[in-house]
Parts: sequence; C-alpha cells; structure tokens
Amino acid sequence: MTMLRAETRIALPDPAAVLRPLCEHLREHEAEVGEVDGVTTIGLDGSRAELRTVAGALVAVVEASDLAGLQGMKLAVASHVVEFAPQGFAPTIRWSGDGAEPMLPPDFRVLMVTTAEQLTPHMRRIRFRGEDLARYDTLEALHVRLFIPPPGLPEPAWPMIGADGLLQTPPPEQRPAIRKYTIREIDVAAGTLAIDFVLHDDAGPGSAFAARVQVGDRIGMAGPGGRGLKQAARYLFLADETGLPALARMLGHLPAGATGLALVEIADAAERQPLVLPSGVSLRWLHRDGAAPGSTSLLTDALATLDWPAGEGSLYLWAACEHTAFREIRAAARQSLRPEIDAHLVVSYWRAGISEEQHAAEKKAA
Repeated sequence: MTMLRAETRIALPDPAAVLRPLCEHLREHEAEVGEVDGVTTIGLDGSRAELRTVAGALVAVVEASDLAGLQGMKLAVASHVVEFAPQGFAPTIRWSGDGAEPMLPPDFRVLMVTTAEQLTPHMRRIRFRGEDLARYDTLEALHVRLFIPPPGLPEPAWPMIGADGLLQTPPPEQRPAIRKYTIREIDVAAGTLAIDFVLHDDAGPGSAFAARVQVGDRIGMAGPGGRGLKQAARYLFLADETGLPALARMLGHLPAGATGLALVEIADAAERQPLVLPSGVSLRWLHRDGAAPGSTSLLTDALATLDWPAGEGSLYLWAACEHTAFREIRAAARQSLRPEIDAHLVVSYWRAGISEEQHAAEKKAA
C-alpha cells in the first residue's frame, strides 16, 4: 500500500516541553503513543506520526493511507503544538510533502440543490448533488455538519486547511452558519442525497435556508459524526420532529425481521408522513394538538406505560428530542436497561427557550 507522507520542522524554545503534553492529550483521545530510540510514535485512526526533538525544534513526520487521514494527523500535531507553545510565542508551521497546498478539508463536500419538496406543513425535503459521497453512506455515524452561507453572498466562502495544517475559517461577514443534520436518503452512485428540514416560525439558519432555498444554491457538508444504529433483538425509538429524519432513516434500514416500537411526537395529524419500517415494528404518532413544541410530556408519558425488558433478548433504545424529555428518557434508560445486555443512545437535539448556539455550548461544557 502506498502511503501519503508529510513533514515539518517547528522552531520552539523548548520542544520537549511541548511534546510531553501533546502526547498526554492525544492519549486521552485514544491515540497509541510510544517511544523507540528517542523517537515518539503516535497512532491515531489508522494514521501514524513520528516526532523527535532537536536543538530548538520539533520535527514531525506523518503518514496515512489517504488524504483524510494525513490531514487529520497533521491537524492533531499542529493544533497541539500551538496549544502547548509558550505563552506569547507563535510557532511557524509549514508542512511539505503530500497535501501541502491549501485545500478544502478532506471530509468536506460542496452540495448543490436540485429539488425541494414539501413533505408536511413543517417538514421540507431538499435534494442535493455532490461528488464522492461514499464516506457519508453509513448508519454508524448519522450526523453531518451543514455549512450554510449567509443569504445574499455572491460566492460562498468555505473553511480551508492552510499550509500549516490548521483549519482556516472565512472572515465573519462571509462565515457560514454550521448546523447538524441527518442525511435522510443517499445514493452514492448517482451522487445525490436528501436532507429533511423542520420549518420553524422562529427560524434559525437551517430552517431559514430551507424556506428560501432555490435550485442551484450551494451549501457545504462535513462529517459524518455522532453515533447511530446498533444491532439488537428489539428496538425502541422516541423522537420529536427534530429527531424524525434520523429515526426514519434507521427504521428504513432495520432487518426485515426486526421487532420494536417507534414513538414520534408531532404537532398534529397533518405532520404525519409515510415511513418504511419492518412489519414487526409498530409506529405510534403522538399529537400535541396546539401545544407548543417542548411544552408537553407526550414522549415520557408514553414511555412510562411500556414494559421494560425482562428476558427476551437485547433492546436498543434510541431517542432524540427536546432537552427536558431527553433528561427524563435518559434517566429511565439508565435505571431500567440491563447494562450487560441492552444499549441506549439518548440525545438532546434542542432546548426550549435558548438559541441553538447556547444549547450547543451547554452540551459541550457538560
């Protein structure tokens, strides 16, 4: 196998003082760190780095089988050198070898809108065309980050990886808003995918984009990330409108013989949409009927009526909803599921009364 390779020599007052915390921090992120004959080796996600200190400098050589792995390791090294350099000292980093020129991040794609379809009064499906989409065709990582340019911008500006291996963001007035969404459908051979957007009255960047979208508009996409579907004997899904696209994608990919239940909270009967699911999985729609999103206990009340697993094989519980329901569902799962047999993933997609940015910051700090 031909390996891609890049190297750099970074001038530092005390390179050993930077190398030590760099290695400790990467260990915390499950990197394999070792040392052979004075050379530190780092293995991370299939990529490899060799680092050694010389007088007044840190020398780094990185290798990977593909450009994404190479850029990922370059970013890991460069960002930690910047983080752990002495206060007031700005390291100069320039990589040579493969992937040395500024470029879009390897996990980034530019998508062009081809069609928009109104599924329900508050759910809109937008179809896109893009190149090289194979990495996104997975159920193990459901989320992608969408980069939504400011409205009216003549030419979108995308994040780039610089010659230093670090991510360079566009200036604030051109910077795209970044939001997490789930790919609803994907056809790698055709180079197409679809994403469902919930339309809100108090529209954030994603909802506003979906409301005004025109054929030919472009957005960026990076990922995938997060966790997704796990194999189990039975399934229990809970979601509101925000979690419905991810839930629908998982339901459509369950084994034909799967059994379980999906509970979905929506505004009213007009928000129902046809879903593909195995015959052994029941679907129950829960209508708010005029109540505001995030103000009811429909999901948790329905969950409280169910019998938890006894001895009938493993159960996988997946839930995505407003923060209050998320907390109650997560607590119930931790209390009632069997740690050695069952599994769960419960996620807060939004929180009533605060912005998406505030919610994301709270989750990151938790």
